[in-house]
Amino acid sequence: MHSLRVPATTTRLPQIRAQARVVPRAFFTRLGNLLSGLRTGGAPMAYTADKWWDEGTVAVVTGSNKGIGFEIARTLAEQGLTTVVTARNEDLGKQAVAKIKEAAPSSRLLFHQLDISDPASIDRFVDWFRSEVGGLTVLVNNAGFAYKGNTFGADEAQVTLGINFLGTRALTDKLVPLLKGPARIVNVSSRAGLRSIVKSPQLLGRLTSAQSPQQLEEMAAEFVEAIRAGKHAAEGWPNSMYGISKLLLSLWTAQLAEQLRDQRVMVNAMCPGWCRTDMSSQSGTKSAAEGADTAVWLALRSPDDFTTGGFWGERSPISW
Repeated sequence: MHSLRVPATTTRLPQIRAQARVVPRAFFTRLGNLLSGLRTGGAPMAYTADKWWDEGTVAVVTGSNKGIGFEIARTLAEQGLTTVVTARNEDLGKQAVAKIKEAAPSSRLLFHQLDISDPASIDRFVDWFRSEVGGLTVLVNNAGFAYKGNTFGADEAQVTLGINFLGTRALTDKLVPLLKGPARIVNVSSRAGLRSIVKSPQLLGRLTSAQSPQQLEEMAAEFVEAIRAGKHAAEGWPNSMYGISKLLLSLWTAQLAEQLRDQRVMVNAMCPGWCRTDMSSQSGTKSAAEGADTAVWLALRSPDDFTTGGFWGERSPISW
């Protein structure tokens, strides 16, 4: 019997005629958002009229050297948050930081290598963050993986689940103790992981009734073993490793939201849509900047508008 490897968890004041008027701070916030949206070539993007953050507010964005993750990190940095860019490849990560700094010279950026499929890499990142940065307010779990074409198999499923669900959870569990202020966690999920992909009502019931991350991990291992035994379809599993990994991510998001509700941590999942990124072989209908919009919107949501446990797309709740 093969077992699914689970990453270890160590847990100017304008003159109007002769009278000067002070322009509300919210005006400048909206103007900055507008200019940011226009620079990306997308629609003007207003995130919030209440700028609750300052330069000491720290955001971590995983998988942010390119694509949607890069656009999330770039926008958060332009909005004034100290932003930690991460990537598996150190050179590509540092190039991403330089690219953001070139477009926004005043942005505050840090970089550290991170591979969420590697427990040792997670430990190194968390140790560095704890000693060199300290508190965390915004975590955007963007790092993800999908095989190209019709690739399907037990080993491939284990890799996909290990990154998209298990690795994301392992990193988050270790960063939760470092959360401070009006914290929020945004998990980049997908409509590919809607509940409707599971055709067996009994199997879907078991998935949605899971009460703990450990139970979801057991379901992940069950999926892998069903593929290995050649009986996944008969048991009601879909032919989508990516879909199941994102379904498990969304289900765990809901669990984590309840776990952290009393701490007033907002935890939400979102779907960026079909975007022109390397994952889609640049064939999507949306730009990476457009795909990043809802994640940034959730990351910058006013603390007074507490919303948690949801699944979002285009800034609207999705029934999943």
